[in-house]
Amino acid sequence: MARVPLVRHPCPRASESISVVGVMQKRSDLSDVQKGMIIGFRTKGGSISETANFVNCSRAAVVKVYRAWKYDTIQNQRRGTRGAPRAIDDRGERRLRRCVRANRRATVKQLTAQMNQGATKSVSSTTVQRTLLRMGLRSRRLVNAPMLTAVHRQDNARCHAARFVCAWFEEHQDEFTVLPWPANSPDLNPIENL
Repeated sequence: MARVPLVRHPCPRASESISVVGVMQKRSDLSDVQKGMIIGFRTKGGSISETANFVNCSRAAVVKVYRAWKYDTIQNQRRGTRGAPRAIDDRGERRLRRCVRANRRATVKQLTAQMNQGATKSVSSTTVQRTLLRMGLRSRRLVNAPMLTAVHRQDNARCHAARFVCAWFEEHQDEFTVLPWPANSPDLNPIENL
């Protein structure tokens, strides 16, 4: 095997000035293409110094970009999210969506129990409820239903005497009996305490 002789360039003298071609960039100044070059060069086995020279950035920028990619925290913004990380991340949201699809009538407490089953980090029911709202999953159940008995007596308030309400009672007359209510009888009205 033939040896290739090394060619050494003469060192500049102290009196000569060295012109700098490019200025090294910080991690925040790097474009997505440069970040991709760093990740690609490092995954192919390039050292930190070689990568920094190739992309023309600092060694610290190479380390930070590669570490962020490796631990899946790379962000396109200079400043990331504020506050503590979310208790339910993207993977947890997918798991919660699967739990909801499996049982659409499950309550928040039941979903919380399913999320905490076999998990290393438990989440509260408030966190599950907020995550469901953020995902756009809202329950449409009527919480406070009017209590109607078989015999119903209503006053002559405008909302009760509306055509729509009267039509509904006529439509369901076999289920409810609506008692007649005199027009002006404050003595029979339980709502007004006179």
